[in-house]
Amino acid sequence: MMPNMLKLSTRYFLKHTLVLAGVLIVSSPLIDTPSPVQASPNTSDSIYNKQAKGRVPGRRRGGARRGDCPATSTQLTALVPENSVATQSLPQTYVGGSTTAEYPTIWVYVPYSLSADLTAEFILQDDTGQDIYRIASKYFSAAEVSPGIISISLPSTIAPLKIGKLYKWYFKLNCDAETPMYVQGGIERISLNANLANQLVRATPQERTNFYIKNNLWYDAVNILAKLYRTNPTDNNTKSAWINLMRSLGLEDIVVNSGASLSMDLFVPSSSFSRQRFIQHADKKFN
Repeated sequence: MMPNMLKLSTRYFLKHTLVLAGVLIVSSPLIDTPSPVQASPNTSDSIYNKQAKGRVPGRRRGGARRGDCPATSTQLTALVPENSVATQSLPQTYVGGSTTAEYPTIWVYVPYSLSADLTAEFILQDDTGQDIYRIASKYFSAAEVSPGIISISLPSTIAPLKIGKLYKWYFKLNCDAETPMYVQGGIERISLNANLANQLVRATPQERTNFYIKNNLWYDAVNILAKLYRTNPTDNNTKSAWINLMRSLGLEDIVVNSGASLSMDLFVPSSSFSRQRFIQHADKKFN
């Protein structure tokens, strides 16, 4: 009797649907019990101990208006995690995260139309401060110069990110001021074991997103969901998943509205909003 009950309990656990970061994780033959991300021999397997991996002292918000850039309801914002670390003086804000991509994509919310008069620039540097990649907004595609979320993908013409090496990036808005408006953060590429890499190749976009969220790979999760929404902005499940992802990153003021440029509206959660209610809200997504 007891062995049969144990088998039933185990089967129920393995098949039970999990919810993480507001996006439903449906068990599947591909990623129902994923192994931890393989980073380095000295790194803990727990994803909760990797929250600062890939992060550097930085800023996720652009701050107050500068020069000719008018005030907006939503500031220049990098769609990446941040955390505050106590120091002997003031808390230090760390921004960034990890990726599995050789050539990752970084997403930024820009509240202005970019033009010859209001330009932007993206810069990637290695851990010595040497420029690895730099691009000005005049070379952005048409989809990346309208107000809304824009993407900067590292090109294959440069060397791929090295595993375990920390990089810094900057996105600057030149508002005809001596000091530009900017956001900055870090990024670090980590490796997956061969088995997990093969599973992800065969996984659906939703399965890959859930895996990335569970393993704290926020650059990859944001990238795949943003691309899904761009290609199918009328899909309510994708839109809801994106909203929940922004909430889990602490970007409650940013919600996808519509359009290929992923233009944004303000979202103000109720004061009684909690993580548990947030998880329950997603209980039927991607099912």
